[in-house]
Amino acid sequence: MELPKLDLESLRRVSPTKKLILLGVIAGAISALYYYYVITPKYEAIAALQESIGKLDTDIQATTIKVQHLDQLIAANAELEKELEKKKERLPPEEEAVMLLKQLSDLGVRLGLDIKLWKPGTQVDDPSKLFVRMPVSVEVAGGYHTAALFFDRINKLPRIINVSDVRMGSSKMEQDRVVIQTLFELTAFVAPPAVPAVASAPPSNVPGGGVPGGAPPPAQAR
Repeated sequence: MELPKLDLESLRRVSPTKKLILLGVIAGAISALYYYYVITPKYEAIAALQESIGKLDTDIQATTIKVQHLDQLIAANAELEKELEKKKERLPPEEEAVMLLKQLSDLGVRLGLDIKLWKPGTQVDDPSKLFVRMPVSVEVAGGYHTAALFFDRINKLPRIINVSDVRMGSSKMEQDRVVIQTLFELTAFVAPPAVPAVASAPPSNVPGGGVPGGAPPPAQAR
């Protein structure tokens, strides 16, 4: 297919005004094509970049706030760990707690209380696995001030011993003194039992078929 020939003579006969109009149309078309194919994609790319930068700024601000909160949480957790270690120091092992409860019973007698009941209950593991409760149901008879002194001595112990569910009966005279029946729950908080270390099994595939560190296997009879 042959291209149409450009008639230069016809172009020369076109008036200058029409030439200017034609040049304007061509320039406008070129500008429109340049704007559509060059400028518009760049504007769209810039807009997309600005949107991405805005999202990154928002993420950075959110992350900065989280980091600040994380530092605060780490500091608070460190304080809680210290407090927990201090409280663990007040948790005796079970054998020591049993001895301590026996000493409390003897203390009540020395102060002048008549121990009517001293009944250890069932040990209960705390859900946190940090301690074990050792409850004791107690009933004593004695003066009001004597019972109050007994509770005060318990409160000042370095170990964690809790007194709860205190119930006092009516007072009565016995041998020229006022006696009150007092019932309460005494709970000792003790450290959980240590988990025994699991011994690793000796290797079975020892070169030569012998026992590690032992004698070689006996020779086969011929």
